[in-house]
Amino acid sequence: MSFFDCLQDAIDEGSADKERGKLAQRLWRDLADKYERQGHPRHVAEGLAAEDVKAALRKEAGNKRHVYTATMAARRRAEAIVAQSDQIGTIATDALEFAANSPNRAASVIGQQRAIVRAWHSRLAGLLKDHHRDLLGRTRNPAQLRNVVRELHGESTGDLASIAIANSVRQAFEDLRLMFNEAGGLIGKLENWGLPHTHNQRAIRKAGYDAWTAAARGRIAWDKMEDRLTGRPLAEPGAMPPIEVQDAILREVYDNLAFGKQASEAVYGRSDGESLALRRSHERTLPFRSADDWIEYNKRFGTGDPFATIISHVHKMARDIAMIREFGPNPALGMDYRAQLAVGRAREMGDVQLARRIEGNAAHAKRMMVILNGSLVPAGPWQEAVASFMSTTRHVLTAAFLDRAVISAFSDTNSMRMAAASIGMNPGNVLTRHVKLMADGMSREEALRAGWIADTLADPGLALARFQSEVPPAELAERLSSGVLRIQGLSGWTDYARIAFQMEMSGHFASQAGRKLADVDEPLRGLLRDKGITESEWAAFTDPATLFTASNGATFASPIYWREATDMSRAEADDLFLRLQSIVEEQTEFAVPTNSTWARAFVEGGMPPGSIGYELAKSGLMFKSFTMTFTVNQYRRIMSLPTWPSRASYAANMAAGATIMGAIALQITDLVSGRDPSDMTTPEFWATAALKGGAFGLLGDVAGSAERPFGGLPAYAAGPVLSAGQDAWGLIFGNALNLATGKETHFAKDAVRALDRYAPGFDLPVLGEALDRMFSDQLLLLLDPDAADAVARAAKRKKRDFWLPGEITPSRLPDFFKAVGG
Repeated sequence: MSFFDCLQDAIDEGSADKERGKLAQRLWRDLADKYERQGHPRHVAEGLAAEDVKAALRKEAGNKRHVYTATMAARRRAEAIVAQSDQIGTIATDALEFAANSPNRAASVIGQQRAIVRAWHSRLAGLLKDHHRDLLGRTRNPAQLRNVVRELHGESTGDLASIAIANSVRQAFEDLRLMFNEAGGLIGKLENWGLPHTHNQRAIRKAGYDAWTAAARGRIAWDKMEDRLTGRPLAEPGAMPPIEVQDAILREVYDNLAFGKQASEAVYGRSDGESLALRRSHERTLPFRSADDWIEYNKRFGTGDPFATIISHVHKMARDIAMIREFGPNPALGMDYRAQLAVGRAREMGDVQLARRIEGNAAHAKRMMVILNGSLVPAGPWQEAVASFMSTTRHVLTAAFLDRAVISAFSDTNSMRMAAASIGMNPGNVLTRHVKLMADGMSREEALRAGWIADTLADPGLALARFQSEVPPAELAERLSSGVLRIQGLSGWTDYARIAFQMEMSGHFASQAGRKLADVDEPLRGLLRDKGITESEWAAFTDPATLFTASNGATFASPIYWREATDMSRAEADDLFLRLQSIVEEQTEFAVPTNSTWARAFVEGGMPPGSIGYELAKSGLMFKSFTMTFTVNQYRRIMSLPTWPSRASYAANMAAGATIMGAIALQITDLVSGRDPSDMTTPEFWATAALKGGAFGLLGDVAGSAERPFGGLPAYAAGPVLSAGQDAWGLIFGNALNLATGKETHFAKDAVRALDRYAPGFDLPVLGEALDRMFSDQLLLLLDPDAADAVARAAKRKKRDFWLPGEITPSRLPDFFKAVGG
């Protein structure tokens, strides 16, 4: 009796589901025919097909059971959260991004993602220290990095340093896989599979299917790929599957890449609407036969070097783990279910306005999820080209206009002070720690030993993200913008500010060690309660054996250090670590604001990059990301306070501190611009200082728009891209039109001014003024015969300038008495 007949008997007897039985029969017939075409005798082909069908059914049943269990757990969790929360109006967005006024909620997606990323950066400290990018954006020690790639592919190099880094990467990837699976995902284990691959969609599309297939086919380790039906390898070790199997897979992978279906990932066997858990199980990183095969393919069809590939994989897995933990195997459906529950509760309360608010909040959360998933992509080749060009333009303008951003970043000291005080920490300790980290290499080594890694070692664009978030630009532009921010010290300032706050918060945790949870000081006890920390969990976290002890004897209860020191089971430790580190990450974001997904979704509105609306919005948003994030964070912090008097007191304290920091920033700006300090005895100075320091958040930024280098409220709203376009038009076409009509041209003067205004790094602190006087002014005097008179008139007007226009050296020292009206 054939396998087909056995199935038919089971269907007839009622012992097998009819629909599944018929599907298995069709699958068996198709597989038997395939094996027969490959040269197997019919009876052998039918036997192989039967084994495959049985394996496929077992795999399907196991996968479904695993995903179903995770889905039901997510549903029960959602029901409990909605039932307990007293902030259901914003329940969808609060689940994605932390907010100070959303109690009775576990860690947010972004909080968990950042916690995982920070922990895994710590595990990859050797890689980050040895291979992070230099000031020119180049990966350090590329030769050793190639050895790391070889070790990851199972090729022995004998390089002990590379072996150690490869082992840390391999273990980090494995732990991420296990964490993803425990949350409800499905990723099988592969030995020495190497590295994932980020494909260059444009290069693949340009090459075409035939050329791409010819380059990829022989490099793929087919024996490391699993048949999606059975879970078995597609080929024996070292062999290749039948050509028809290869062609079917390669065609599907190519179509996914070339036609934009999850264009950065090669996917084999995905269906629309599939859960994140199943999608990850079907992903194919196209495992390569050797490190050289990976490297050669990457040169032609890749978008990142090995260092960027490793870091990108960690960040993507962290995002997916956080999503699936929060919402279940299908995050979009899980978030929608939570919103439906909240709407149902509002209806039971008879509150129509609340129900409508929840629906609007859920719609906004969907836009946020699109941004977090990276699925906001251009709709076609034309939009892709426009998006890349505009992103590149904005990066160049960032390098030109934000070359003094570190001065504005001094306002972080005020937000750090306020964030520390709001959770019961000593603000002075945080600021002192920040100064020590900036100035003392030994302090930085101590932080590294405890697991605190500078974020920009892994992601040099993090400092830039404080001011704008972009689709990928041309590589040179990205290097230029991040390089300018690092040269002026903004990256280091941001890194050490965040590390300082986290270290002091860990010290604050340690100061409460040995106490019962009920005896922990407020408001820390409230933060722990909101994350569901139990008495036994608090005792485990503050166990003296798991505290980090510094060289001076100080102790720190760091979730990152604790995760590696605890003997708690891995799954329990991961869960507790994520909740604890999320507290730290959330409070750090209030202290040193970086980027708000809520604000981005509000401005970008889910429009695809490259579209007119998106590009206009991104231009208008330029340099406002920090201000928007700061405004959103402070509003949430203020509204979380219990009474209006306490809210007013906090707002006044924050505004006063911001005004003082704005005053300091104004005076520093004057000095590095070659001017005497401003008179601090006038009301106008303090009004400007309040705007400069962010005392009024976004409103103050708008009110002070006339002070921008591209000045005026309309120009502020439109952003610098349109202003730059207008200047470029005047420089090229305006002067050409004047030349054609016999009018006087000002090309030399306009060109020098454009160079001075738009050249990246030409306005760096101290260096910028020297370039203006020693290069730009001298070039203008050389090229424009009328410039001498204009420079002389400007020098007479600028009586506060101690470094006058046209002068190669300063004419005098700054007059500091001007600051007090002298």
